[in-house]
Amino acid sequence: MSFFDNLLWPIKWVVAWIMVGAHDFLTWLGLDSAGGLTWALSIVALVIAIRILLIPLFVKQIKASRGMQILQPDMQKIQKKYKGKTDPASRQAMQQEMMALYREHGTTPFASCLPILAQMPIFFALFRVLWSMPVLAEGNYPRGDGTSIGGLTQELAVEFEAADFFGATLSSTFLHSEGLEPKIVSVILIIMMSLTMLFTQRQLTMKNMRRRRHRTIRWRVSSGC
Repeated sequence: MSFFDNLLWPIKWVVAWIMVGAHDFLTWLGLDSAGGLTWALSIVALVIAIRILLIPLFVKQIKASRGMQILQPDMQKIQKKYKGKTDPASRQAMQQEMMALYREHGTTPFASCLPILAQMPIFFALFRVLWSMPVLAEGNYPRGDGTSIGGLTQELAVEFEAADFFGATLSSTFLHSEGLEPKIVSVILIIMMSLTMLFTQRQLTMKNMRRRRHRTIRWRVSSGC
């Protein structure tokens, strides 16, 4: 096992148990244990669980993104003030004014990166668990007795390897797969993910624009304009 896999092992163990727990629950509801839909929904359940756990960070990210957009006019004024000044004193003064602006409004650019940083090791671990399915199905996983990752046993790995989702086996990859089904399913899922991200970003941007418009109206009313 590589150093990277050893480093991710505790997270992989948790990821495997959540997947198996979701799979068992869906099977209990009546879905086919070896069905591709059951395993696909198990992965979806894992992602939802991660999202729920990271809600506080997502709230901070949204607030930070909104705050940064509201600060754009003030930041542009500071940048314009020091435009063309490349001496160390001016650059330091500009950074200090920007940091003071962040503190005044209680926001920081770093806060918008927190969910991404928190999710990275989890999704790396999920990728490595899925990547290890063929080896685990053969009983040759390079840790322990070679037949399990947490609650994910060799028997379940064999089921996963044989399961298909809309004609594409879950063990298929885009570049190394026979037939068009895996490629078509992959492209459709990528398009759906991209559209979801664009919709979320658009909703956030529109909400920020409405808030800025309301602030401008309140300022004009309060100033008698």
